[in-house]
Amino acid sequence: MDSLPPAPITSLTPELVQRLREQALDVLSYLVKTNSTTTYFKESGVLPRFRAALPFSDGSQLDLDYSAKELFEIYHDNVGLSVYEDYLPVISRFFEQPCNKSSVENLMAPGLPVFIAHSSGTSGGAAKYFPKYRHPENMSRAMTETARLANPQSNNAGKNCITFSLAYRQIVTPLDEDGDIVKHIPVCLLTSGLGRIENNMPVEEDAFSATLKISNYSSPIAVSFISNYKWFLFMHALFALVEPKLETINTVFTTCCRDLCRTIDDHWEDLVHCIETGVIPDIDGIAHVKDNLQRFLQSSPDRAEELRRIGKATDAPGWFKQVWPQLRAILANASGPFASVVPEIQHYVGPDVSVQTVAIASSEAYLAVVYDPRDLNLYKVIGSDDVVEFLPVEKPEESKYLAQSWNVETGRKYEVVLTTRDGFWRYRLGDVVEIAGFDPCDGQPLIRYIERRNMHIRLANEVTTETQLRDVINATSDLFGGVSEFCVSADYRQAVARYAFLVELQGDPGANISAVPAALHGQLQKHNENYLKDSRVGKIGVPCVRVVRPGTFGDFREWKVRTKGAASGQVKVPVVIWGNADRAWLEERVMYDI
Repeated sequence: MDSLPPAPITSLTPELVQRLREQALDVLSYLVKTNSTTTYFKESGVLPRFRAALPFSDGSQLDLDYSAKELFEIYHDNVGLSVYEDYLPVISRFFEQPCNKSSVENLMAPGLPVFIAHSSGTSGGAAKYFPKYRHPENMSRAMTETARLANPQSNNAGKNCITFSLAYRQIVTPLDEDGDIVKHIPVCLLTSGLGRIENNMPVEEDAFSATLKISNYSSPIAVSFISNYKWFLFMHALFALVEPKLETINTVFTTCCRDLCRTIDDHWEDLVHCIETGVIPDIDGIAHVKDNLQRFLQSSPDRAEELRRIGKATDAPGWFKQVWPQLRAILANASGPFASVVPEIQHYVGPDVSVQTVAIASSEAYLAVVYDPRDLNLYKVIGSDDVVEFLPVEKPEESKYLAQSWNVETGRKYEVVLTTRDGFWRYRLGDVVEIAGFDPCDGQPLIRYIERRNMHIRLANEVTTETQLRDVINATSDLFGGVSEFCVSADYRQAVARYAFLVELQGDPGANISAVPAALHGQLQKHNENYLKDSRVGKIGVPCVRVVRPGTFGDFREWKVRTKGAASGQVKVPVVIWGNADRAWLEERVMYDI
């Protein structure tokens, strides 16, 4: 583990203010000089005032005689906020048939992208697409630092179980004037693209990559090409169990780690049998990589016997510490909606194994990395690659109210706004964070993730946010007996509309679980003044609580992977469910109502 960081400071010294200002201005100067030659910059309906204020020569080349400070003032006064729909007409050119190089080269940033990141598309809307380009090392520090944290190096020949996917939705193949393919561009998750870049695995060489095994990984690369979520986890579990010197498990999100834990629990005997015989079983969805998997699985009767002696020791905390004595950390995003499964994971791994968040990374950009591994929701903004700005949530949604890294206020909440090296200008990320202080070494803001700005439920005049919903669940968790995962939808089965909490329990129901609906109602009234008013006049009823069968949320992720083309390991279940298909799927798995 890295040494612990210094305690945050609550305000900046003049020297740190100057340092942050200079860094932001340098990054902005690079982005303007680099991306002002692109198609989007020249055609965008969001940037006409900015273009008009900049000095272009007759050849449409930017002639910057301004200082960085003057450039920032022009940028600040002339670039408005943008959303994804502002970019969609241009980005859609990648998906035209045929895709001509002349139409997509220099589209968002210079050249052609290395890959196109897609969002998970599991929050009720369609997936969004973000071209990702290659940049100089000094403009790629966030990605480099995230990759370092995600794959720690061992001093004891230890291994890491890293459950990243190399699957892709499609391959974009731009054609030159002769109709020849000039590049293969995978459309994939951000982590998939990062994995390809870090390990030098272009899609053209997938057949070869599938034969490899990275020295400190427990699983062969072939596992990353399995699209079936259930068997993706099964194979990672199998190769992790083979390795007695496992030190870390990295699953990107804690929910995926919980699914991995349950996979080991549910398939223990089958997994041990595979280790004993050295035979990969015949299961769906692995035929294309089975031979490569088999190459790396040798019969190990001694390890199988060791695992059988340990057995399924799930009654007391720390089963996995018996299985892997060197296990020291679970690396997964555990903030926001991913915090609820941490107690269940901690039961599997025991008190001596830490759960650590790695980073806040979205399809749009890498925003921040963990600051203190002891705090699951404390991140340090990385301001070296993109311009990060902050929109106060209580202010009008206009660019003139944006705050900078050097004048944000501790304790205040902001929506993150990004101008990125990949060609997005004052793009609204939609994530709300709270400033928790500053790094005393370089002044970068420290943030806590709060919620998605547009994630809420409303039945009458109230607007109940994702954070409020999590708070009321946390406040009533003991009555439930422990909540593993949950989501909320509108319930109109009675004359008065009400919230429906679909809940998966961690174990047996609590002795007083019958009191949960009234307790939730009281907590909602406490946290939301409009909910209190509307419920008192009969516009909102007491919530219903619908307990789903164990494993439902893991099965939901598998269903999304199978039916929506999502990548294994990174499907997020939204806190608020509006889609009819998603709600119907979950309701079919309700065991009983409270």
